Amino acid sequence: MSYRVLLPDDVLPEHYDLSLEPNLQDFQFDGVVKIDCEVHVATDVITVHARELVIGEVTFDPADGKAMEADEISLKKKAQTATFKFLDVLPTGKGRLTIKFKGILNDQMAGFYRSEYVDSKGKKVHMATTQFEAIDARRCFPCWDEPARKATFTVQLTVPTQLTALSNMPESRMELLPDNKKRVSFLPTPKMSTYLLAFCIGEYESLQGSTKAGTLVRILCVPGKLDECEYALKIGIRALEFYNEFFGIPFPLPKMDMIAIPDFAAGAMENWGLVTYREVALLCNEKTVSTSMKQRICTVITHELAHQWFGNLVTMAWWDDLWLNEGFANWMQTFSADVLNPYWKIWEIYVGMEQQNALQLDGLRSSHPIQVPIANASEVEEVFDAISYCKGGSIVRMLFAVLGYEDFRKGLQMYFNRHAYGNTETEDLAKAWAEASGKPIGELVTSWTAKMGFPMLKVVKDPFAGGDGTMEIEQSWFLSDGSVEAGDEEVQWMIPLLMGSDVKAAELSDISFCKDKKMSMKLPTAGASWIKLNYGQHVPMRVCYPPEMMKRLSANVSQLPAEDRIGLLSDTYALCKAGHAEPSQLIDLLGGFSQESNDKVWSQLSGILQGLHKLFKATFSPEVASAFQAFAGKLVKPAADKIGWEKRADDTENDMKLRQIMIGLLSSFCACDPATWEAAKPRAEKLMKGSGDVPTDIRTAVFTMAMKNDPSSATYESLKAMHNGSTDGILKRDIYNCMAGASVPVQKDALQWCLSDDVKSQDLMWIPMGIVSSGKESAELTFNWVKEQFPRLEARLGATSMMLFTSIVRISGAGFVTKEKADEVRAFWETKSLYETVKKTVNQTCETIVINAKFVDRLLASELNTVEYWAKK
Repeated sequence: MSYRVLLPDDVLPEHYDLSLEPNLQDFQFDGVVKIDCEVHVATDVITVHARELVIGEVTFDPADGKAMEADEISLKKKAQTATFKFLDVLPTGKGRLTIKFKGILNDQMAGFYRSEYVDSKGKKVHMATTQFEAIDARRCFPCWDEPARKATFTVQLTVPTQLTALSNMPESRMELLPDNKKRVSFLPTPKMSTYLLAFCIGEYESLQGSTKAGTLVRILCVPGKLDECEYALKIGIRALEFYNEFFGIPFPLPKMDMIAIPDFAAGAMENWGLVTYREVALLCNEKTVSTSMKQRICTVITHELAHQWFGNLVTMAWWDDLWLNEGFANWMQTFSADVLNPYWKIWEIYVGMEQQNALQLDGLRSSHPIQVPIANASEVEEVFDAISYCKGGSIVRMLFAVLGYEDFRKGLQMYFNRHAYGNTETEDLAKAWAEASGKPIGELVTSWTAKMGFPMLKVVKDPFAGGDGTMEIEQSWFLSDGSVEAGDEEVQWMIPLLMGSDVKAAELSDISFCKDKKMSMKLPTAGASWIKLNYGQHVPMRVCYPPEMMKRLSANVSQLPAEDRIGLLSDTYALCKAGHAEPSQLIDLLGGFSQESNDKVWSQLSGILQGLHKLFKATFSPEVASAFQAFAGKLVKPAADKIGWEKRADDTENDMKLRQIMIGLLSSFCACDPATWEAAKPRAEKLMKGSGDVPTDIRTAVFTMAMKNDPSSATYESLKAMHNGSTDGILKRDIYNCMAGASVPVQKDALQWCLSDDVKSQDLMWIPMGIVSSGKESAELTFNWVKEQFPRLEARLGATSMMLFTSIVRISGAGFVTKEKADEVRAFWETKSLYETVKKTVNQTCETIVINAKFVDRLLASELNTVEYWAKK
């Protein structure tokens, strides 16, 4: 594609022989890379990627000819390239490019970097590891750092004798060297992209097992955490075995190492054969870990192992098809987790979280298509987002429903066999599915991936009205602010239709399609009390019903499957925010869930109640805000009382998760209620003393209540001390999350604390993320903190990871609900040198503020803005 900024293709790599010697005392490394190349066009210049490297001697040895040394070396900092000019023209054919270089073992969680932890004796210890995706292999060694420039790699690492060295492949040889060093060589990798190369050097403990096919699987960690590896090992082995069978192509490497890294910017990274993780995404004590963290660890592992096929074996040709990697892994993580743990009913979680994350971002005009043109690879960081992951995964879920299990799987196997060790575009996958099924899948895929946004399906004729069962529907582009601009009406999708009622359950074989703006159909309404469109929530869209049809659904909501209860709630909330439904319609629907007992449905209810609570606290009178809080408390308390505070012998994991949600809601709406605090206080005291009697599921909620009931800083100081004395990453996350319950003076101190050395850079966003939405004053406090501390934030995160830094952009405006504040947030970011890099996120943040401002205006003008309204609820 002409818009892509790519290296010249006159010389291309085939194999890298990479030797590195890192120094964990002065944090530098020396390297030599020997690259077997093919010269396709005679030239006297070779250009490769290189960043923050000092290039030494460069030579080129033609297969048939005399070795040549580069006469001129030029580095371009902005382009991140090194160009080597030779006095003579390099002949076409094969040759070897040899480059000597030096680099910095940085502390920025990117490239070849150092990570720090404290050992059992209180001593700081360093290890070295890598994070190359998307474009940071070039920070480690000169290379063609583009996904389509695949090659094989052999790696040699020279390290202190007492340390363990790991790479993608098993060790092939170890040589002892003088000065207590050793050189570890590894077997050649399969043909792969540069961003998948990895190595780790440090002191590790490991737990291992093997799959039925004989693949060695190891979980590695820093010393002292071996007892937290067992759960990950079980999931890893079972997931690999499932994927081997489902994909029909065995995992092609002889081993799979999964290692927990103390400092890690993302959640995990799918390096082929050496997957790296944040500690909290891999390690846990299975006996005490909360159900939500257990599920999280499972889906992170299944996500990364799915990448061993989607992304590693077959890789997108360029970053504008990133969804082929991330969308599929997003769907596969849930598909496989459901097979491994069917009692979790994890698709209900998917509909409430992944699908809603996609719809929330894609409802903005500042969203982007799944297939988004990426000119320069430096732009890709901003599209590692809910569109590539969650919308991509939601579209795969829709396609699975349309294709069915057999054709879906058959198409995948065709795709893998055709393109193994190669690169693809979206059309390649659509073609395989079309051949496998005989269905027009290409048209459906293009309809959903080539343009941004998603449809709203509006029922314009109620099938229950008139007596003939005729329903008319109309599709339009759904936007979260309810706006309509010129050209919007022309945007249409190919929408799979699936409907169900209380007299006819929906079957996937009944799927039809709406391709036009309007469509009419006859439905069997005889004996039916309700009809629901998008049954099963297989399509990422919104459905808008006429009032009478909505009343039927609200009155019979308990008859709907959990996915559909979640969908009805989320659709109604979004439609109210956009002005397509009255706010009272949402409140009436919420009131019908007082007897709800499903943890995933309560998770959706919690999000809506918390979202409304934020708006009421920020803009309504104290009397009306308190009246809403009382309504929410009255809705929450029966379910909270029923599930109780204590773990029961017959609890399922879903029960434990429900308890976590309900006690969490009590901490939001009833924390200072005497009876609630009476139950929470002794549990808080036990937790502060390090007692293991209180389930970790409710730890954050109990900490939050303790903060809310202590206006002094005593509880905060105790939690800080607990944090600083612990190596438990999950406990630390719980402490960060409870800062939303602190008084404003304590929150002010907590914002300073998160920039101290006590809090790792990978974690510093959690504290402001909780504080910013806890009240109007807290929102202002957080924005001022971002402005005042911007140089420190940029130094710690801006150079480290745009993925982390964009979270600071979102946090800066997350608590605001006026257009004036949106303008203020935008004006601040526009003055920054990295504005162009984060412009998309700034636009999305400011648009979200304006959407909330419009919703607030509608709420203030409604009957919800009276104490009398809430008194009747």
